[in-house]
Amino acid sequence: MKLVQMPVDLLHVDEARLPELGVDRRLLVAFDAYRAEGAGQGGTEWANAESLAILAPPEAGTRALLMVLARRVGAALRDENIRARDGGGPRRGGKRLCYLPGRVLPEAFRSESAQRTLASDAACFFQDLDQAWGRSDGSRLDPSLLVALVDARLASGRATFLSAATNGLPDGLERELRARVRVLEAA
Repeated sequence: MKLVQMPVDLLHVDEARLPELGVDRRLLVAFDAYRAEGAGQGGTEWANAESLAILAPPEAGTRALLMVLARRVGAALRDENIRARDGGGPRRGGKRLCYLPGRVLPEAFRSESAQRTLASDAACFFQDLDQAWGRSDGSRLDPSLLVALVDARLASGRATFLSAATNGLPDGLERELRARVRVLEAA
């Protein structure tokens, strides 16, 4: 299974374009605060950015915001990998990220190799996490598996970033996420 499935239409979205792409003003203000408090304006700080849940419907611009975050984190990981190689480190196997839409998470969790990668990649992004439930094909993700993955990633210092419409999440999952990661929301 391919573990980087970024939305092609958002591959080149720039942070300056977020307002024109319809990202909710409250999300933008919260993102600015998140960036100022830890991630910084650029550079390697993004490689160590704090885990984050963007809890709002897609209409609030969550996909574009998550993609900007993925681009910043991905660029920082790339730069770290280059510095490591330039310093004599291994040519292969640097820090990587995964980016999956929620609709494919049930499939990813059925694959042991995908689960290992999700647990070990430097950063994981889950877009529209709520789409992992209520699928027309009947496949569903056990919410406890997702919580266990987030816990394992946090314990090993690996960041997890996600977007979700809270009305599509299983009972209790929003509470579990709020207890573990920083939250940006439009409310």
